This record gives sequence, structure tokens and C-alpha cells, in this order.
Amino acid sequence: MVPAFRAEELIELDEMLDCYGGTEPEPSAVLVVQDEPQAVVLGEWYREHSVLLMTYLVVTAALRGTGLGSLLLESAMTRWVSGSPGALVLAEVDDPRSWPGDMATGIALDRLRFYGRHGATIIPLQYFQPALRFDSDRVPGMFLLRLDRTEHVRPGILEEFLREYFTVCEGAASLTDSAVASLLRSAAGVDMNRGLWPVNRWEEMPYRK
Repeated sequence: MVPAFRAEELIELDEMLDCYGGTEPEPSAVLVVQDEPQAVVLGEWYREHSVLLMTYLVVTAALRGTGLGSLLLESAMTRWVSGSPGALVLAEVDDPRSWPGDMATGIALDRLRFYGRHGATIIPLQYFQPALRFDSDRVPGMFLLRLDRTEHVRPGILEEFLREYFTVCEGAASLTDSAVASLLRSAAGVDMNRGLWPVNRWEEMPYRK
């Protein structure tokens, strides 16, 4: 997972092993070549299997551009969501203006274009990732993408997901934080059926340095 993700974006190893290798594991897929992991996609379910967050999708630098990422994403979308028809599927990605990336971590614009080729849309929020560990900070300057093609998403599901996500990561008290409360209000006003933006409009999204 390192260096593709910053330290603030990674959960503790013990938590990851429990999450993806425990008695009720979250969805995961790992490609191993000669005993070395070369690609991985991980997800987490929220709202009683009605929202799937693609938490990590990474391919080693040597295999980027080979179609492996597309294969993993398409396979995950098919297998994981098949048991929850109509599920909302989301992913967090870097805003290239905040986190342009490099050859080691991956180029943020390339990642956006990758998801765009798979039909992703941008949810118009000034989004930030919650603190994933007690000793880490929130990560500003990110986009929240929608990956699924469900025709009719019920109102309120985005706000409900974010409430649960921040509660799981930071505790219920985080919901009264001014930044989180503002994010939740904005999410409540998003029309998930008609109000999303194509990925190629990313530069028009609100930006705070």
C-alpha cells in the first residue's frame, strides 16, 4: 500500500487484518505473482450493505497501464455488488490541485481519468477524508466519486453514509464538528440521480488551498 497511499490514508495493520481476514471479512481481492502482491482492491460496506466504499485500489508501478486496475475494478463491481442490487458505490481520490502525485505514488490526474473511463462521476462536495486512526489527521483536498450506475438512488443515502463513516472513524462527537456538520448539510442537498458531474469537469470543483 506504501507508497501509493499517504500515512494518513492507511489504517493500522492489525485493523486491516481484522477487517479483511476476520470472521466476517469485508470484500477484498489481491493478485499475487511469485509470492509478491502486485495489485489489491479493498472495500467496506456501510448502511447495511446499501453503500460500498472502495477503500483501496492499487497496482504496483511496474504493472500500471497494463489493464490490471480495470480488471480488478470491474471484477469487484460485479462480484461484490451482485448480492446487493442497487447499492451505491463510492471511492475517494485526490484532487490533483492538492495532491498531484508522482511516479511512485501514482499521478492523481491519471487516477481521475482511470475512474472516468469507467463511468465515474464527481459528487459536488468540498470533500475531506475523516481521520482513519486516532493519531492521524483528516485529509483535505479530495474528491468523492460515484462508481455505480443504479438508476434511482433514494434521497438521503449520501448523508447517511457520511454520518456512519465519520462516526466509525472518529466517533459520534465528530458529527458536531463545524467542518463535518457543513459537509453533512452539503451532502443532504446533493441530488444523487441528476446532480453529479462528469470527471472531466474536476477543475470546476470548489477548491481551497
